[in-house]
Parts: sequence; structure tokens; C-alpha cells
Amino acid sequence: MKDSVLLFVSLLVLGGIPTSHAANLKDKVKAEIGTVGLHPGMNPGMYVCAANHFHIKGTVQNLANVTVGRIKVAGKAFGADGKLLGTATTSTKQATLAPGEKAEINLEFLTVMGPLIEQVKKHELVVVEVSPSKKGSQAGKDHPK
Repeated sequence: MKDSVLLFVSLLVLGGIPTSHAANLKDKVKAEIGTVGLHPGMNPGMYVCAANHFHIKGTVQNLANVTVGRIKVAGKAFGADGKLLGTATTSTKQATLAPGEKAEINLEFLTVMGPLIEQVKKHELVVVEVSPSKKGSQAGKDHPK
């Protein structure tokens, strides 16, 4: 389904990576909508929490050849007419992501609740920021195997 298509987005890494390499990191973080239990009328990866807020759950994956810090993702929910219904942001909980590593994301749209949830027909996910790895190439050693 069109709404569940993987979005490859650019990222900006501040510090720790030479500028020439930062330009090569375009499309090196993949945001993917996950799968959650079935909710009638909702696309996979979308659900409503106990507080009645709309959520999009998924993962981001570091496709770069360097370790990066936290990744911030922004989301937008739209109605069938293209009207913006709400926005949300979240960051990965892991302090670093080694090359190839994935991290979960969960966008909670605090203003999309009740009848607005049924109006969500399109959505957009964008990686908006990637924090530099505090330890550079050593950061991957912090992750237990």
C-alpha cells in the first residue's frame, strides 16, 4: 500500500564526520513502518493507545558505514483531502546506532484522537536530525552483543 512504502530520507550529521562524507550519507537512514496487531480500518504499524492517541510505530536503520547518535524522526498525519491533522516527533532511545543497526521509533500524535483518527488517510515520516556519535567509531563498542 502506498502509505506503507518505505521512505528513504536524507540526514544531517553534525560534527564527527567530515563535511565531504556527510554529503555521502544522503539516504543512509531508512525509516520503516512496522507491523502492529490488526486495528480495523488502520494500516499496518498504526494503532491507537489507551489514551486514545494515534500512533505510528516503526524502525530506523543506520545504513551509513559510521556509528551515529540518536536519530530524530518527525511525522505528519493527513486527511483524504490532504489537510494536516497532526504532527509528532520522536527520537531513538539508543544513544548510538552502529552501521546496519536498527532502532524502534514510536510517534504519538497527541492532537489526533477520537474522530480525527478515522480521518487519517495518509502519513509522512522524515528523519530530521541525526546526532553525532559521542565516541566516533568507538561508539559501537558500547552495545552488548
